[in-house]
This record gives sequence, structure tokens and C-alpha cells, in this order.
Amino acid sequence: MNAPVYLDYNATAPLYPEVVERMSVVMSAPLNASAVHARGREGRKIIEAARRNVSALVGADPENVIFNSGATEGNNTVLRHFNGRVLVSAIEHPSVLQVRPDAEIIPVKPSGVIDLLALEEALQKEPKAALVSLMLANNETGIIQPAKEVAGLAMRYGAWMHCDAVQAAGKIPVDMTALGIHFMTLSAHKIGGPQGVGALVLGQCGETPMLLAGGGQEKKARAGTENVAGVAGFGLAAEMALKNLADNQLKQANLRDGMERRLCDLYPDIAIHGAAETRLPNTSLFSLPGLKAETLLMALDLAGVCVSNGSACTSGKVEASHVLKAMNVPQAEIVSALRVSLGYGTDSGDIETFLAALKRSVPVDKIQSSSSGG
Repeated sequence: MNAPVYLDYNATAPLYPEVVERMSVVMSAPLNASAVHARGREGRKIIEAARRNVSALVGADPENVIFNSGATEGNNTVLRHFNGRVLVSAIEHPSVLQVRPDAEIIPVKPSGVIDLLALEEALQKEPKAALVSLMLANNETGIIQPAKEVAGLAMRYGAWMHCDAVQAAGKIPVDMTALGIHFMTLSAHKIGGPQGVGALVLGQCGETPMLLAGGGQEKKARAGTENVAGVAGFGLAAEMALKNLADNQLKQANLRDGMERRLCDLYPDIAIHGAAETRLPNTSLFSLPGLKAETLLMALDLAGVCVSNGSACTSGKVEASHVLKAMNVPQAEIVSALRVSLGYGTDSGDIETFLAALKRSVPVDKIQSSSSGG
């Protein structure tokens, strides 16, 4: 049986073969980076090399990279650190939206871009906001947010800026120093590294949020024995993502744009969300009104094609997109939304297989009759 065509890189990217090999070698030795003997020093050397690679990927100082279990931990660490008013955008990942029930939600425009006027109005209120949290690129639509402008507004009104850059890092150039971001969260498994490893990267802010105490690891900023093999895999994945960034951007954008043109030819009533905005080159979120995403996902899965209906953060459930709701997208489009996300291993054959499977699952006359029937 052939392996499924995998078009769900925004959920998790397959491990680079080189990362698997690297981690296998590192795991074969007892490397506790906190130990002072030779094996401990070897583990420490591996971690520091990875720290340099991750910092290079996002334009940060290596000393400000704190390894952890992933962006969910990083997001919790930052948002729980601040006791004052916290402002978060309406399109954030649940690991931001659910951390602080008292957070004030900043709306986005129908385009999917944060409403800067609404943000400034919230920042002008008393007491002053302590933190603004905005993802760099949305995981569902791929829309890139104006992080630099938001960071500038936050600074103007005395607030810090947190950015979940999980989807952006490794897909577009990221320089957190140039953007003015104070706290950035990353996950290795989005760029071909292992699951369960990530980083909280600090900007030039002098603040070090801490969630876990009880040890001196990670410069006393994150207690717990370091996952040396996982960190090694993250470091190599970051190095490869940066090295191949320009080529992957061009390749994925060409594949995605060509796929969308053919989808529009096949289904004139299709809605491609965020198509008018600057998006990640690998991401396409579209709706076929009159159909149900769950039905489409099952049909494509049976045809050997893996896509999703949005965020893979609800334990396998097919749920309506809160991102599209925040964009005031019609309900008929929300319930029929599918996300296709490409990656380093995607080729034109994968796109052909997906389009053929979709055409078999959704004949043109079916979608036209469904949409015209209201």
C-alpha cells in the first residue's frame, strides 16, 4: 500500500531524515548536560550548538534561547508571567486564548489581519496593558500579521510584545530583533524537528518569565533535565530550515498558487480565505460552500490524502474554525473549510493526487448545485 499523500505540514512536519539520524546517535549515549563529567560536557556542547542554530533562525542572541517542551509551554510561561492587563488577538492558538480567561480579545478585520485601531484603543485605556500577544502568521489561513507595527504600538504605551512564531519560523525570514518582539515561542515539529521540543526566545527586554522551578537548567530559567537528543534534532532542523528557506519559499509558493488557480477553475464558487493578503507560501485555506468539512476530510483520507480543516489542536475533533468566525466568514463557508499546507517534501505529484481525489469526492456539478440551492 502506498504511503498517504501528506499535505498537513502546519499540523506537524515529517522529520528530516538527517534529524532522525542525528537524534539516534545522540540518544545512544547517556548525555545529561547538567553533569560535570565528559558525557555531561558532551551533552552541553550539543545543546549550545543547537542554541546557536535556533537563534540564527529567528535573529536572536543565543544567550536568550531557552529550550522547553514546545510553544504551548512557552505561551503559558509568558502569559502567566504578567499580572496586569493582557491583550490577545482573536485568531490566536488555543494555547494563548485559553491561558488567560481575563485576557482582552482584540478583533481582526474581515481580511484576517489584526485591527490596529482597536488595538490602540485598548492600549490607551487604564490601567495600562502589560502584554500584547499576536502570532506572526496564522496557522489556519497563513496570513502574516503586522508584528512590527504591533510591537511599536505596544512599546509606545508601555507594554511588552509576545509573538507565537510557530508557523512563521522556517517558512519566511524572521528577525525578532528587527521586529521589536520581546518574547517569541517556537516548536521544533513544525520545521522538521521532533515533537515535544521548543523554545522561548527572549528579546532585549530584561524580563525572563519562568514556569518551572526546581533546577538550574537553561540558565535557571526552565527547570528539568534537558532533552539533549530532542534539542539536537531541533538545532539541526533549524539549521536546515534556514539553509533551504529561499528555495522552499519559492517552491511551495509556486505549488500552492498553481493549486489554487486550478481549484478556482474547477469550483467557481470556491472561497480562498486570505488570498488578498500576504500569506505563508505553503498555506491554503478554502471553502466549498454547501459541503461539510468532515465529509470531505473522510473522503480524502479514504483516497489516501491527508489534509485538515484548520488547527490540529482539538484531539482529532473536526470543529468550526474560531479564526474564520473572527473574520466574520459566513457559516456555510466555515463548516466547509479545508486547509492544505505544504512542506519541504511536497512535490507536484502530491498536488495532482490531491486535486484528482478532491474532484472525485466533489464533482463540479455537486458543488454548483449545493451552493445554488442555498
